[in-house]
Amino acid sequence: MASDARNAKSPNRNLGFQLKPPITKLLTSKSFLNLPVLLDWSNLKHQAVVFGAPFGKPYSTGEFPNNQSTAPDRLRDASSRILVDPHSVDLDLSSGSTLASISVADGGNIPLRDNDIDRHYSDIEGAVRYLVGRGVLPVSIGGDDGITNPVLRGLDPLNDVTVIQIDAHMDWKTERFGERDGYSSPMRRASEMAHISGIHQVGIRSYGSATAQDFKDAKDWGAQIYLAKDIHEKGIEFFLNKLPEVGKFFITLDVDGLDPSIVPGTIALSPGGLNWMQISACFDGISKKGQIIGLNVVELAPKNDINQISMIVVGRLILKCLMLELNK
Repeated sequence: MASDARNAKSPNRNLGFQLKPPITKLLTSKSFLNLPVLLDWSNLKHQAVVFGAPFGKPYSTGEFPNNQSTAPDRLRDASSRILVDPHSVDLDLSSGSTLASISVADGGNIPLRDNDIDRHYSDIEGAVRYLVGRGVLPVSIGGDDGITNPVLRGLDPLNDVTVIQIDAHMDWKTERFGERDGYSSPMRRASEMAHISGIHQVGIRSYGSATAQDFKDAKDWGAQIYLAKDIHEKGIEFFLNKLPEVGKFFITLDVDGLDPSIVPGTIALSPGGLNWMQISACFDGISKKGQIIGLNVVELAPKNDINQISMIVVGRLILKCLMLELNK
């Protein structure tokens, strides 16, 4: 049976905390896609904010900081190859929408203050909460998959959220090496949150840290798991047809959910992932089902990229998500 948290459904509510604008910094000379830079979020007037959440909790001190923490700025550096002109049309979409037709800001990076990773997680959580509390779509750029934990916690001004995880791995570990908020546990943590009502996991395959017990726990909770091999055999509609007809969807994209032939710039390379047309159709189909309330991108590892192809793919997926949702 699903957990009590999964069955908790309440209207949008006052959770008893203040929504405070976060402290952010832009560490590179460029903004993402030359968007306006917004480091003072108290003057927020945009439909969406893209921001870096660089540091996930490590399993050992030797793993910190990791290469994924450089991804937000390396993604910014690739902007000229992601999009040539803000008036360019995405010909994969029928809407004719462009970046120029929507209002998006680059919100900088959540800094690591005093080398305090717990505080960093709290700041990421607060940043997401601040945006969704004002009806602004958050796009968080990790960092490793550990940052998904505070990002999902920050969605709690909302209710009845369906999480769509695109990933090679299930991420259902209760803990690993004593750490409960690392990159192996985001979906386990999501299952414990009262505002999360459903979890759909897409592209799962191959070997990670998951055990047979983790798989059973996920299924017993009610998580819907779509293996990559089933997507390849049955099409992305195999997943899309099982989504709620109307819903609030939060997409968390671990880039190793995509095939390494299109995203080599990650750590846990796993053959057999989703291809470009599948992930494009996936985003389009989710948007048609309901409201995309946010996007989280993790596990970009610039050191493993080839000719910036991973940055181009991820940057264009972010654009696609924004254009699909903000031009409705």
